[in-house]
Amino acid sequence: MNIKNKMVSRWSLALGYLGIVVVLVACATGGSTTGTPVTPIPTGTASLRLEGGAVEVQDENNDWVPVGGKTTFELVGELESTNPWMVTGNTFATRASTQIAEGLEVGDLVRVKGVILEDATWLANSVELAEEQIAPTIILIGTVNSVDPWVVNGITLDVTDDTTITGEIVPHMIVQVEILLLEDGTWEVLSITPLSDFTEIPGCATVAATILRVDGDEVQFTGWPPIRLDEDVEIENETGSEATLGANQRVLVVVCSTEAGQFMITEIIILKTNAGGTPANGEKVLVCHKPDKKGGHTLSIAAPAVPAHLAHGDKLGSCP
Repeated sequence: MNIKNKMVSRWSLALGYLGIVVVLVACATGGSTTGTPVTPIPTGTASLRLEGGAVEVQDENNDWVPVGGKTTFELVGELESTNPWMVTGNTFATRASTQIAEGLEVGDLVRVKGVILEDATWLANSVELAEEQIAPTIILIGTVNSVDPWVVNGITLDVTDDTTITGEIVPHMIVQVEILLLEDGTWEVLSITPLSDFTEIPGCATVAATILRVDGDEVQFTGWPPIRLDEDVEIENETGSEATLGANQRVLVVVCSTEAGQFMITEIIILKTNAGGTPANGEKVLVCHKPDKKGGHTLSIAAPAVPAHLAHGDKLGSCP
C-alpha cells in the first residue's frame, strides 16, 4: 500500500451524552481555514454510503442502517437485560452485524461499543465480556477555541492544577481531552493532549471506528462490511507519520462522497501510539486515580498516558 505523509481533516465536536466513553468527530465548522483539496479515492464498496455525516450500510432488506458517525461510545457495566439489551440503565439496539459474545447472561460484566444515532438510538456494534469495572470516562477530540478559559468546540472545561496539559496548546489546535465523570455528575478534566495540525478536506466527514481485522489491502471496522482500500489511501498515526493498520486499533476514517453518491475513503488516522511511534493496538493499563481521595477511581488508560498519571499521584492497578 502506497503510504504518504499528508495533513488531514479538521474536526468539530458536540457532546450530549454522559457516563460513557464517547468520541465525537465531524467535519470542520465555517471558521476554519480551508486546506489543500484532496482527490477522493474510491473503495469499490457499493454497500456503503455517506449520509448526513454518518456511514450507512445496506442490509439484507436493502434498508440503509448507520454503522459509524459523529458519536461513538464504549461502556463497561452490568448486563441488566438481553430483551431489550440494557447496560447500566442504557438500552441498546442491535443489528444482524452486531457481534455478541456467546453465553452472555444477566449480571455479567460486559463491554459495549457502538454508535449513537441522530434519533438518540444507541446502536451496539459489539457486546463482549469485560474483565473489570472501570470508572466512566469521556474522550473528546476537537478544536481548541480558547485556553483562557479552556473551551474545546464550544464546551467549557474546568481545568485545574491536577489536569495534565501536554506541550504548548494554542487556539485552533486539535486536541484529545480525557474527562472523568464523577458520581455527582460533574466532570474532572484529567488531561489535554494535542494530536497534530490537521487541515480541512471540504465535502468530507471524519468518523471514529475500531479495526476488527486487516487482511492485505482489505480492512474491516467493527460493525462495517469489509472494505478493499485503494493503494493511494493514506494511513498515518496522530502525529502525521506513516503507520500500519492492525486489529483493535482505534482510528479516524476520512470519508468522502461524490455528487453521484459514491462512497470513498481518503485517509485513515491511527489514534494513540506507543512512545516508539508504533500503533498501540488498543493496549490499555489500569490505574487508580487519586487513591487517597475516597478510595479513588479505577481508570483504563492508554499506555503512553501512564507516566503523566503517575506523576500526579495515581497508582498502577485497580483501586482497592
